[in-house]
Amino acid sequence: MTQFLKHQLYDILNRPGRLWLVDANLSGANLREVSLVGANLTEAQLSGANLENADLSGADLKEALLRETKMKGTTLVGANFRWALLKRTDFFQANMENANFQDAEMKDAIFLEAILKGANLHKAHCQKTMFEKASMPGADCSEALMEGAFFKEATLDGAVFSKAGLCNTDFRNASLVGASCEEADFCDADLREADLRRANLRGANFQGAILQNANLEGADLTDADLRNAILYEANLKGATMPDGSKHE
Repeated sequence: MTQFLKHQLYDILNRPGRLWLVDANLSGANLREVSLVGANLTEAQLSGANLENADLSGADLKEALLRETKMKGTTLVGANFRWALLKRTDFFQANMENANFQDAEMKDAIFLEAILKGANLHKAHCQKTMFEKASMPGADCSEALMEGAFFKEATLDGAVFSKAGLCNTDFRNASLVGASCEEADFCDADLREADLRRANLRGANFQGAILQNANLEGADLTDADLRNAILYEANLKGATMPDGSKHE
């Protein structure tokens, strides 16, 4: 692992062109507002580093270690976090449009009010992760493990949650219009006042889920499991019910 003295790091960050920081130890470094556009940070150590308001657009952070890293307001458009460890990292209001988080470990990370439009979270580990008020239209969360995650008031229109683990997840007031949630596990999830219009919920598990005041107009619930689910005052107009019948 490459370690840098303060003056060496300053020199490297001011070099022109794409930076090569593979396996670099930048733990605890103050990198606030720096430009690391397109930098190769594969397997880099960034735990405890301050990258607030920095620009890492297109950066490669594959297998990087970012435990409790500060990323508030950071630009990470198209960045690659595949297999990265992001436990308790703070991405408050960060822009991660089209970023790749496939197979990443993101337990307890904070994505409050973050932009994740079109992001890839396929098979990511997001237990108890905070996505409250995040903007995630078209994000791919298929087969992700998201038990106990928080999506309150998040925008998830057109997002993919197929076969995702979503037990005990908070989707209160979230927008999932046209979302694809085929065979997703929503057991004991809280979906009060969630907007699920035209969502694909075929074969989804809603055992014990709270769907009070949820909008399921035109949703497809074919083969969904609604045992012990609470549907008080939910809007099911035009929805396809588990037995294939249309709700009027």
